[in-house]
Amino acid sequence: MEAVIGRGHAVSGTELRTQSEGDEALVAKFRVVTVPTREVRTSGLPDIDGAPGGTLEGFGILADALNELKPLYGFAVDNPIREHCFVPAVSAVAVREPAHHADLYTPIGGLPPAGSPLDDFVLASRSEEHTLITEELSAWLLDRLP
Repeated sequence: MEAVIGRGHAVSGTELRTQSEGDEALVAKFRVVTVPTREVRTSGLPDIDGAPGGTLEGFGILADALNELKPLYGFAVDNPIREHCFVPAVSAVAVREPAHHADLYTPIGGLPPAGSPLDDFVLASRSEEHTLITEELSAWLLDRLP
């Protein structure tokens, strides 16, 4: 899915997309000032951008920065998708190396304690901004203090 789309004359034809699973799926087309467009394709990676876990407005940060430039420079973009998965939950608690789509959706709550090298952990009930301190997670942490 398109996340950042070049609209200004300097980047017209540029597209950044969310990561698709598999080989040779288009991830990005870059065209900055010059006519040739460079394409970037996947190489066996899973679709991490939509995985459960900590999120980051990475696409939005880029789009905001480009759109703040003077219109004369021609770097205006549209930004239909602002955020992506920054840290997949399975990586955060070290239960899986996310090599495949199914790895990203491992039911972590049902794993035996030995399923992670961490002594104890909790996951937010939904994907949240990376490092966001929520009442839910704070309460869990406070319950473990001596």
